Formats: sequence, structure tokens, C-alpha cells
Amino acid sequence: MPYTVVMRENQTGETRLCLLDDIDWGEHSVYWWTDGNFGCDCNRRWEFQRAGGEAEDAASPCGHGAYTAVEAILLDGTRVPLDQPF
Repeated sequence: MPYTVVMRENQTGETRLCLLDDIDWGEHSVYWWTDGNFGCDCNRRWEFQRAGGEAEDAASPCGHGAYTAVEAILLDGTRVPLDQPF
């Protein structure tokens, strides 16, 4: 089931809605966004750029803290908190 992640660029405070229409929400999705592959800034930056219609910057450094995955919004309207605190 596709879902949306509310992503914040922490330096500017700008938020964007990142539609994940090619990835299904499942039992390991929270882990994937918090401690897994999408818990790092490089992957979060790519999703943030994609949500803004920008080209992905493949040279982006990896790290933690530049982006916050605030919450996931599922198709049925359920909101799942991701990064803490908000």
C-alpha cells in the first residue's frame, strides 16, 4: 500500500510530502525510516528533492540530522510517528 512521509529539512524548517507509491507500507517500515536505509540523510535528501520536483543530488554526503521524517500518512488516513521528538 503506497503512503506519504512528511519530511522536514531541519536547517530551513521546510516540509514536503514525499509520496512513496512504489514502496508498500509493512511491519518493518518504521524501522526502515528510523534505523534502516532511509534513516540517513542521503536517502532522505533524495526523497525531499524528488518531492520538490528537483533532480536528485547523487553527490550528497551521508549523515544524520539534516532531515526529519516526521510521520507517515497511510492511505486510510492513519498517521504513524517516525522520528522523535517532533
